[in-house]
Amino acid sequence: MLLYRRLMTAALALFLCVEWGPLSAERGRWGIASGDPFVKEVALTFDDGPREHGMQELMAVLKEQDVHATFFLVGKFAERYAPITLSLAAAGHEIANHSYTHPKLYRLWVEKIMREAERCDEVVEGLGLRKTRFLRPPGGGFNLKVLNAMRRMGLRLGLWSLNSADYTGRPKEEIVRLVTRSVRPGTVVLMHSGVPNTVAALPEIITALRARGYRFVRLDDLWNGGRV
Repeated sequence: MLLYRRLMTAALALFLCVEWGPLSAERGRWGIASGDPFVKEVALTFDDGPREHGMQELMAVLKEQDVHATFFLVGKFAERYAPITLSLAAAGHEIANHSYTHPKLYRLWVEKIMREAERCDEVVEGLGLRKTRFLRPPGGGFNLKVLNAMRRMGLRLGLWSLNSADYTGRPKEEIVRLVTRSVRPGTVVLMHSGVPNTVAALPEIITALRARGYRFVRLDDLWNGGRV
């Protein structure tokens, strides 16, 4: 198994070098997982929304704290709860692509991967919002097929450098402790929509990090600043 993983890693690196040039010069062309390690910025990102419950509370906390975040939306939920999707955009949050049905993209053929992303974008654009810039594969799993599909669609990977693991049901105090202790300049934090303990943890997290001099930005702010 270890040999297999090493071979797959080597194959991925070779593919990227051949297709997109030297990795050191081309990282920004395939995606982003963190920002500038010398700039005190942190991006809060929320997966799997919009949800039927908990979204208003989440948006209220972010508004109260004057924080704009990035929401990776599942297309079928964005369609079902269209008013919430529109409210997120109206509040200044970034809307990003998390596929349409939330499958494991790396198990699909390239055409099906593209269709999953396209259907999500069709929902977003159908609501009058701009086409998404970033795709976060469900579970974060990707392979050469996913990268190929994304390149053909002009999408970028939107990954993360700190997983809050809020989906495990951990209490608020653990979420606060993990995030505040682990954040470094340029951190992209993975959280989830509709998780009550995450909503409860956010004020403490934001207050603590601001006291340390951090600024909260959206994923496209990191990208546009050239910090990938």
